[in-house]
Amino acid sequence: MHTGETLAIRTVCELAISSTIGAICLFFSRREAERLGQSYSIALRRVLYEQIASLPKSRHEERRVGALSLRFVGDLSAARLWFGRGLPDVLTAGVVLPGAVAILFALDPSLARIGVLPVGGALVLMVAVAWTLERRHQYLRRRRANIAITMIERIAIAPELDLMGRTNKELRALDKRGTSLKQDAVSRRSRATGLQAIVQVGVALSGLAILWTASRSGTAPATVAASLSVLALVAMPLQDLGAAWDKFCAWRVAREKAHRLLREPSVQRQAKSGKVPTSVTVRGRIGNEPLQFTAEAGSLTTLKANNAIQLARLIAGLDRIENMELLFNGQTKRPHVYYIGDDHVGLQGSLRRSATLSTRKRPKNARVAEVLSAFGLADLLRAPDGLNQRLSENGKGLTPAQSLRLDMARSVLGHADVIVISSLRWSVDPDRKVLLDTLRRLTPATVILVEADEHLSSTHKAKTN
Repeated sequence: MHTGETLAIRTVCELAISSTIGAICLFFSRREAERLGQSYSIALRRVLYEQIASLPKSRHEERRVGALSLRFVGDLSAARLWFGRGLPDVLTAGVVLPGAVAILFALDPSLARIGVLPVGGALVLMVAVAWTLERRHQYLRRRRANIAITMIERIAIAPELDLMGRTNKELRALDKRGTSLKQDAVSRRSRATGLQAIVQVGVALSGLAILWTASRSGTAPATVAASLSVLALVAMPLQDLGAAWDKFCAWRVAREKAHRLLREPSVQRQAKSGKVPTSVTVRGRIGNEPLQFTAEAGSLTTLKANNAIQLARLIAGLDRIENMELLFNGQTKRPHVYYIGDDHVGLQGSLRRSATLSTRKRPKNARVAEVLSAFGLADLLRAPDGLNQRLSENGKGLTPAQSLRLDMARSVLGHADVIVISSLRWSVDPDRKVLLDTLRRLTPATVILVEADEHLSSTHKAKTN
């Protein structure tokens, strides 16, 4: 072109084909990178939920409401961004950078040596600035988690807090937390953007150095232009490395939280129903107090002890107790145990879904309706939608008596081998004998009734009120 000649058709075709291939490669690389990030998130989400589900109930109660849910929002986003964008950019840079530098030296070694020096200095400065970026992510994550958990705790009781006149106070606290979050976010963003800015400055100085050297040495303009073009190829992956380091720091912070959760001791609860009478034996010590409890297979047994509720949770598999041995039919293998506690547990959905939550294979509608009616829920079934009527989460809208009967029906439909009843709802229900007779008629399971001081005192208060 400098000589006034037109480009050859072959050269034009080569340029067009190379551009097309580059675009296709970019499309597929981004798509597969996103697929990688999503696949990793799916696998991590499954592992985290399995661990959370197997944690002792007491560990859940010790945590703030909503703390564990952050593992499925911010932490998973950090994992997806690193494996879906950051890591692919690092791998791309590992291929492009050596090739671009090799081409630069092949064009003109003297220009390449001069041009590489400013970029190398920029890399050293990037490392120094990047060293503190992970700490900024820790501060930022802590602020975000605090705001998220605080809001989760307050949203459910916001009307009651407003009735207490606390809305303005809560808003001031929220503004204060938001200001601190903004400061940490700006600080983190400044350092992340600073990495890319350092690269731009280094590349600009490299370009000036190449132009200055070329003007002094009389290098051909075509060689200078080609060197500057290759220098641009060096700049792009370096900027991507700065953004990738930001994503990697976010993932390191999230990964540490995930590792801490996965290192916690868990409880094995998954078990299939043996559909055979099952005996229960508990023996050991709690503190300095020796304890032993036995329930014969298929029997109705009352558990009375100072630590009755704690023992009931041990039998159900909700918690672990040191120095306590738990055997079922003389073995450690767990049968299907159903636990009826103070609070009804349920997912939002139909009455049919709620009644069959503990079943591996959903029974027929006639069987579900039969068991519900046997426990006195015929009125609930006579509602316009019957089994299709919608129930709120955790049975909101049901009376304590209805939720207790629904729990008992669920234990029968789920073919539980052992049923543990440790509930204030049971203690205050006037039809306990009728319910117990129905339960014994519909299932051969071993039934353990808990009578604890906590329940007795609560029952006395309820009757007095």
